[in-house]
Amino acid sequence: MKLTPSASATKTPPLLIAALTAIFCFTSPARATIATNLQLQLGNPSGAIVDTNNHSHYLVQRTVQSLDFSDSLGEPVWASWDLTSADQGSSGRNSTFYTDTNLPPNFYRVTTGDYTGSGYDRGHMCPSADRTDTTNDNKLVFFMSNIIPQTPDNNEGIWASFEDYCRTLSNSGYEMLIMCGPSGFGASKINTNGPVYIPGYTWKIALAVPTGSGTALSRVTSTTRVITLNVPNIAGIRSTPWSNFVTSASVIQTNTGFTFFTAVASNIAEVLRAKVDGALPPGITSFSPSSAAAGAGVTLTGSNFTSASIVKFNTTYATAFTVNSGTQITATVPAGATSGTLSVIAPGGLATSASSFTVTNGGGGGGGGGGGTTNLTISQVYGGGGNSGATYKNDFIEIYNAGTATVNLSTYAVQYTSSSGSSWSETILNGTIAPGAHYLIQEAAGSGGTTSLPTPEATGTIAMAATAGKVALTKTTTLLAVDNPVGGANVVDFIGYGSADAYEGSGSAPAPSNTTSDLRAGGGATDTNDNSADFTAGTVNPRNN
Repeated sequence: MKLTPSASATKTPPLLIAALTAIFCFTSPARATIATNLQLQLGNPSGAIVDTNNHSHYLVQRTVQSLDFSDSLGEPVWASWDLTSADQGSSGRNSTFYTDTNLPPNFYRVTTGDYTGSGYDRGHMCPSADRTDTTNDNKLVFFMSNIIPQTPDNNEGIWASFEDYCRTLSNSGYEMLIMCGPSGFGASKINTNGPVYIPGYTWKIALAVPTGSGTALSRVTSTTRVITLNVPNIAGIRSTPWSNFVTSASVIQTNTGFTFFTAVASNIAEVLRAKVDGALPPGITSFSPSSAAAGAGVTLTGSNFTSASIVKFNTTYATAFTVNSGTQITATVPAGATSGTLSVIAPGGLATSASSFTVTNGGGGGGGGGGGTTNLTISQVYGGGGNSGATYKNDFIEIYNAGTATVNLSTYAVQYTSSSGSSWSETILNGTIAPGAHYLIQEAAGSGGTTSLPTPEATGTIAMAATAGKVALTKTTTLLAVDNPVGGANVVDFIGYGSADAYEGSGSAPAPSNTTSDLRAGGGATDTNDNSADFTAGTVNPRNN
C-alpha cells in the first residue's frame, strides 16, 4: 500500500471526469480474476445491500473488488477481492485519488482533501499493487470509497509487508481470497468537516487456495491456510513483524459483529474461523469410555487441544466440554448424539478420531454423569426499533440460557419471516452463552429512535415488523423453508407474535408495538411451549448479560 497523505486537489476537472467515465464504463476483456462475480466468493459478512437508505452497509460491487461502504463512518467497513499472478502486471501505480460519485447522492462524498493535514495515510483496502494488470483496473482502487485512515507506521510498515507477502503467495501457486477492514471506532475523526472516523484497528483475512480448475471457492477445504491479522492503528509499530498480530477470524467476528465465510459449507467454515496461522494441528489419539449414553462424560486424549472451540460427537455439537490441557478434553455426550467419530476444532484446525464412539440408549437425560443441561429460549423480540415513537433505534432478538451448561453458538442462528410468510432471513450467531445469561442480537435500524442498544453479542440486518411476525432459534444456519417450522428437528425455540399464523401451543404471543416488546416470563426461563401463556407485551428491556 505505502500511501502518504496527498496534496491532490479535492475537485476533479470536468475533462478528467469525462475521461474517467469512459475508462470506468469500458468493458474490458475477460481475465482470470478481474470479474465482479469473483470478488465476493467467501460471502457477504455484514449482509450489505444496495439500498440508498442504508447508510451503514451499502454494497458496492466492481470488477476489481466488492466492499461495504458506511456513509455513517465515511469509509468501507470491509473490502473483498480475489488475487492471482494474472492481476499483477506493468501498468504501474495511479497517482490520483477520486471522489466516488457512484455512491448514492444522499451520501457524504469523501474527498482526498478530507485527509489533508490529518496525519493519517489514505490507506487502500484493495491495494494498488494488487491491481496492476491494466491502467483502468488500477484506477478503480483509487476511489475514496476504498480508503480508510491508517497511521503511517501501520500502513507503510506492517500492512504493506503483509500485502507484499500475499502477493508473493499469489505468485507461488496460490489464488488468494482476501477480506479486510477497520474496527474499534471511537469518537475521533480525521477532521471536523466530514464523517471519516479513525479506526482503532485494521484487520485482514487471507485464504491461500492452491491454484486449480473451477473457482477458488470450490477449492476451499478445512485444510486451507487462513492468515488473519488484527493490527492496532497506532504509531510505533512500523518495524514490527506482521506475524506478531496473527489471530483467528472468530476474534474478528466478535470485534465487528460480522459473520465470515457464509458462502463456504458450514462444516468447513467453522474450522476456518477457528484457525490461527502457525498453530500446530490437533490430533486425537484415544478416548474413554468407548461407548456411553447422553449425559455421560468422555475424556479425549491427544495433542494441541489448547483453545479448542468445538467438540463434536459424530455431527452433534457437545454443548458442555472443558479443555483441561493441551492433551486432554472432557466432554459430555450431548442429547441427540449418534454413533460415529469424535472431532475437535482448535486453532490448528480439525482433528477426527480414527475409531468411532458408540452412543448407547441407557443413562437418561442431559444432566447425568456430571454434565450440564442446555435449554435455550427466545426471551424477547422487538420489531419497533427506529419507528415513530420508539426509544431504541434498532430491532432486536434476545435469547436466554435457562440450562446449566455454557452453549457454543457457532452453529446457531435466529431466523425471521413475516406473520404469514415462508421466506426466512437469518442472523448467524457466534461465541458462547453462559447459564443464566442473555444474548442480544441487534437487527435493522429505522430512521427514528434516540437510544442505541446495549452492546450486542451479534449483529444482523433483519427488518422486523413491529406488531406481527415469526422468529425461530435454530441449531443450523440453513434457512427454514416452510410457513410453520414448529417442531422441526433443528428448531430450538419459536415465537409467533401478533397475527402470526404459526406459534407454539394454543396461540400467538400478544402484539407488541413501537414502544413495547414481547418478553418471556421468568426473565426468559419460563417455557411451557405456549407462546400465548409464556409472553407478555411490556416495556422494552434489551439485555446483554
